[in-house]
Amino acid sequence: ANIETPEQAASIQTIADATADNTADSPGLAFITWLRHAILTRKILLNAAKALVHTVDDTIFLVSPGIFMRYAQEHPHLAAQAKAQEIPDWQWVQKQFEKSRLHRKQPDGLNIWTCEVSGPRKSRRLHGYLLQSFSSVLDDPIPNNPFLAVLTKTSN
Repeated sequence: ANIETPEQAASIQTIADATADNTADSPGLAFITWLRHAILTRKILLNAAKALVHTVDDTIFLVSPGIFMRYAQEHPHLAAQAKAQEIPDWQWVQKQFEKSRLHRKQPDGLNIWTCEVSGPRKSRRLHGYLLQSFSSVLDDPIPNNPFLAVLTKTSN
């Protein structure tokens, strides 16, 4: 099921090689590298019903805290760093991601955005981060999720 073309495999390896040196110094970049790899290898689904990553407004939306919990779960060695700061491991990962400044801030300076998911029977809201640009995670844009819309302060 997770079969990739030789080109995709080479691309994934190039990404891993290019970022290996930088990620030890930057846990935020390590998270982005993991995210890119997980999407390319389909370990993380995009735009699915319970997905932690969606495309909206021509960028990527990361559902919080779910995506950071998933990363922390797959990287148990981070627990010691989080414990030193007396915060949960996923929260430590989220703070490291924020330091990378790859996300958009709302006009009022808040980091977290709200998206409304419109389904056939009901709608619900997701909270998370909008990335500055699609290209910080993926090379080729993916169409926006038609069931997701970013809520602004005036549209609430």
